[in-house]
Amino acid sequence: MGDKLKGDGFILRHIKMSDAKRYFECFRDKESKRGFMTFPKNLGEAKKEIQEKISAMRKKKPTGETFAIIVDGDFAGYVEIDKVNGKFHEHQANIGYCLDRKFRGKGITTNAVKLITNYAFKKYKLKRIDGWCRTFNKASARVLEKAGYKLEGILRKNKCKNGRYYDDMVWARVK
Repeated sequence: MGDKLKGDGFILRHIKMSDAKRYFECFRDKESKRGFMTFPKNLGEAKKEIQEKISAMRKKKPTGETFAIIVDGDFAGYVEIDKVNGKFHEHQANIGYCLDRKFRGKGITTNAVKLITNYAFKKYKLKRIDGWCRTFNKASARVLEKAGYKLEGILRKNKCKNGRYYDDMVWARVK
């Protein structure tokens, strides 16, 4: 582990345990909580999630990589590629991301998604990367669209959270 990717105004580096507090803070605002099915409820849960992400990166055949988005030395969020090297699905992966509220609206997420997408296609020799978001999450859909992903469809009533059903958009880039 040690890959660093340089973007326009940010760097991507593998997530570390020392990122736990800022990682946890990324999920604290209402918009972030609404967009995820689960999120860390406390710092301990955030640390456990990061440990799982680090373990996934250290496997002989990694199942994913999570990168911290660093802007001016500050943890701004993360972008990850996961579900890598799955049986019968070695050719595909999933992308996910979250950005702290104070860094949104500056194109950082779109550029980080582009960077990690190109990195993952090359490193893992992928043919497909997909990204999912709720239909109400217009900002996330716009990130994927601007990063070159195409909308493949909407999965109606795909998730149930607190008794409410949500539709998911499925976006993908293929090679």
